[in-house]
Amino acid sequence: MEAPGRSDLLRKLKALGQEELEGFKDKLSEVLLEEGSKPIPVTPADPAALTDLLLRHCRGDSKVVQKVLEDVETRLRKVSPTASSHPQEERKPSTCTKAGDSGPKSHFAGSGDEIPPGEGGTLASAIAFMKRHLSFTGSKAEEAGKQSRKEDPTGDNWETDKCKLCPREEDPPEEINPEIIRGPDGSQETYRVHLPGAGSFCCSETELGFEVRAAVTIQYGYSFWDQHLSVWSTPKWMIAGPLFSIQAEPAGAVAAVHLPHFLCLRGADNSWMQIAHFIEEGMTLEKPIQVRPFHAVLENPSFSLYGVVWGNRSKPPILIHSIVLLYWALKMAKTTLHLYIIPNDHSRLKAVDDYEKKCPSRLVPTSLQTHKPLTFDSRYMVSSQSNIEVTPKELEFCNIQAECLQSYVEIYTEDIQGGLEFSLVEKINKEPIWEAHVRPEDATLSVSSAQTQTDEHFVSRHREQLIQRVMAVDGILDSLCGPVLNLEQIQSIRAERSSVSKMRKLYKLVSKWDDDCKDRFYQALKEKHRLLVEELEGI
Repeated sequence: MEAPGRSDLLRKLKALGQEELEGFKDKLSEVLLEEGSKPIPVTPADPAALTDLLLRHCRGDSKVVQKVLEDVETRLRKVSPTASSHPQEERKPSTCTKAGDSGPKSHFAGSGDEIPPGEGGTLASAIAFMKRHLSFTGSKAEEAGKQSRKEDPTGDNWETDKCKLCPREEDPPEEINPEIIRGPDGSQETYRVHLPGAGSFCCSETELGFEVRAAVTIQYGYSFWDQHLSVWSTPKWMIAGPLFSIQAEPAGAVAAVHLPHFLCLRGADNSWMQIAHFIEEGMTLEKPIQVRPFHAVLENPSFSLYGVVWGNRSKPPILIHSIVLLYWALKMAKTTLHLYIIPNDHSRLKAVDDYEKKCPSRLVPTSLQTHKPLTFDSRYMVSSQSNIEVTPKELEFCNIQAECLQSYVEIYTEDIQGGLEFSLVEKINKEPIWEAHVRPEDATLSVSSAQTQTDEHFVSRHREQLIQRVMAVDGILDSLCGPVLNLEQIQSIRAERSSVSKMRKLYKLVSKWDDDCKDRFYQALKEKHRLLVEELEGI
């Protein structure tokens, strides 16, 4: 995910005229020089470069960004005392209503402002907008993002730098949180977004992107490659990303689709990349109009099934953006870990996480990204000075489709008190590609958190106690807004007069939630009622 507010800062700087952009660059350079940074290169001011420079200097901390913007604003006032007075009135945002919500939402939740796409703006109003927007993203949004990435591997804690070899994609789209449509058994089936107008958007759950000409509703989900493409019967092509089933209404509103892939293309011949399109007559291959570091772009799609493939005859073998997942098996003897190496593919990551939650297991908070891209069919071993047992002794990095069980190694130890340090090394040259340090508290967090050794979840097991004793219901609802509850549900709960009545109404929804939603509820309870949660966990 991007640093807080990056796409909004970039969009606002792009709305400035070149003269005002140069003025912003000059004053920003003065501020950063005083704070010990290197001079900004003497080149024409570039919005993307200035945005990245600002966030890099501030290490993505929105409070520091605000302070720098205030310093820039102060210097501009000294040059022109009227520069910051009477800034032009910002236009009100267009609205986007999520299915199930009762009212409109701003694109910039809590900001109340929208950047007029394609229009100019004064430098003073640009800075005013950025400061106001960051006052939101720097508090609620930033903390919520940190928490969700800890608990949910699909929230990717590798931030914007997925690969040290590949450049960042230019002109990042606006990130959107889709509505998740679940089947009758609670399993996830599809995603849905309602896009209010022209623009570029990227789904936070799948990394699927869209360029749209007008308002449109898009429904999409993962599909199974093996139902449509037999790898053994088509050895010329290698699966290089998720397969998506996509529908749009109206279909003509979508100008382009950005399909995610997991290939490291540095030094590669992009002509080997194709987009597989499955229709009733069979499979056709379409040439992407653009190949980006993490996406392939197809213009004017006629929606059905789409996914990225790569020619298997390319030499040398293509490199793969890869991640390592480490899970703590809660019901296994002593301390048992499951370690996976998979391509950086959200469909496979989600498949692993869904499987491990059923075990039940919990994700151990470690770095995900490998030190470098890997190649399929390479083999790796776990190396450690700790007293551990590893089964099997080696793990092959394979292109296993998301619908199939992914391979893993089991790491077992009888004693976790001193912590575990281990690394994943290449079998032949023993070069480490990933390291981890698992601490005793990681075990405590996994075993005594939301779902313990029993099958019943914490929030279900302690239902009556929580209904009677939880007082900060409104704060908990704020934490659940978006990923778990929609606006209409929250307003309905808040209409109740007492905290007990609110909790009883909330629990009518809890009974329909899966473990992921219950985990988020548990985390909100820990934040608002830590002592109560600790007391109940001791029962």
